[in-house]
Amino acid sequence: MVKPDIHTLAHHLKQERLYVASEKQLIQRLNGEVLKTAERLYRAAWIAKQQRINLDRLILTSAEASPAECCQHAKVLEDTQFVDGYKTLGFQETVFGEFLGRLRENPRLVASCLVAGEKLNQEHTQGVIYTVFTSLYGNCIMQEDESYLLQVLRYLVEFELKESDNPRRLLRRGTCAFSILFKLFSEGLYSAKLFLTATLHEPIMQLLVEDEDHLEIDPAKLIERFTSTQQERLFGEKGSDAYRRKVQAAVEANEAKLVALVNSFIGYLKQNTYCFPQSLRWIVSQMYKTLARVEGLEVGEVKTMCTDLLLTCFICPAIVNPEQYGIISDAPINEVARFNLMQVGQLLQQLAMADADEGDPRRKSSLSKFDKSCVAAFLDVVIGGRAVETPPMSSVNLLEGLTRTVVYITHNQLLTVVDFVRSVTAGDQLREEDHLALETLLANVPQSRTVKSNSLELTPSNTPQLSPATTPANKKNRLPIGTCTTLYLVKTMIWTAVHQLLCK
Repeated sequence: MVKPDIHTLAHHLKQERLYVASEKQLIQRLNGEVLKTAERLYRAAWIAKQQRINLDRLILTSAEASPAECCQHAKVLEDTQFVDGYKTLGFQETVFGEFLGRLRENPRLVASCLVAGEKLNQEHTQGVIYTVFTSLYGNCIMQEDESYLLQVLRYLVEFELKESDNPRRLLRRGTCAFSILFKLFSEGLYSAKLFLTATLHEPIMQLLVEDEDHLEIDPAKLIERFTSTQQERLFGEKGSDAYRRKVQAAVEANEAKLVALVNSFIGYLKQNTYCFPQSLRWIVSQMYKTLARVEGLEVGEVKTMCTDLLLTCFICPAIVNPEQYGIISDAPINEVARFNLMQVGQLLQQLAMADADEGDPRRKSSLSKFDKSCVAAFLDVVIGGRAVETPPMSSVNLLEGLTRTVVYITHNQLLTVVDFVRSVTAGDQLREEDHLALETLLANVPQSRTVKSNSLELTPSNTPQLSPATTPANKKNRLPIGTCTTLYLVKTMIWTAVHQLLCK
């Protein structure tokens, strides 16, 4: 009786061992596929963001970046090849990786360096800001990177905006570290794209369908759009009372159409506040809470700054260029529609500043037709509630369980960052504790040549991939395949895929 039972037990144990071995192999294969997919995602995101920065250079600073130069740069980006850091840096790859890893995990130090660099007028400060977002924090694809960057933004509010003599003018200029990082972050945030699409798709389509004329409300500019023959045909003899009346009637008609359009946009903003990104809500709340305590700044002025930030760096760029944000994909936007979208964006911005600026009488006449609290009400919803200290976690995180252990950065960008940190450390704009922390960080980093090239410059075969060797994230990935961490990662990814199929 006992012997058959032992044979049965041995058979079951053998089957169990075979099953466990099969499951281990499956987990290993799935883990490899997940890591390969994540690697492709990181690389595609890095190239896409560099292309976006290149496009912005062409559109916003065309005087400094010629179309030929930007096209050449775009071609170089398309041909970019990623190589392991040690192939370019040799044994120093570990040192640079450790430097970047420790810097990444210290958001306060990152913010201090950027602010100090701006005060010292460092040549490469703006390029370093882009590198911080695209490389150090990996375009904020991972939840951990998003949390770090939100903390950097919070410290920038404290170190840059709070200490400024005129924080509002600093924000309006749009070239400070906080403004650039906020814009880069909001452009790539998935929840932000959902909000912008839900809010702006309908009113933009309404604008494209309903009107084919320039909605110009400046009489002088309105007249300039017509030839002398057209002016006489539309308005009569120039200088006559009838001429002036007809011009004024055309202005008022355009003004009425603009008011209706802007009211439509505002209505959709209020209607979709429920899906406003939690990350942006958090940083705007932190900004409001910090600046409201500054002596000499009134609460109304702080609210105006917060509203202006949301409109200037987040909402209005999407209104003016909806195709770049994926809001409109199948409807062409001609020159007339673009002009009208710009008019809507300008009116929204002026509504945000209605209580703070004098403005010209003509604009005041247009703004008087709106409810003065319409945009302020939107901000109250955004910053309403208790401001928590900890950055919020993404509500939907399909990459939960994955940890980034590499940095995608060009050789020139790496040398620029190191030289920038060295210059900041040698300056006199850092706090004592930050100065000591940077000296410790740089202790083992080798001296590099002075970087002459633009920080955006790339060579296809010169994009090292660095591994922060001593970070906790790297240690996690070095655990054996059978550990709980790896199992949790794979199970999470499988569950997500199944969940997506069920949702379909």
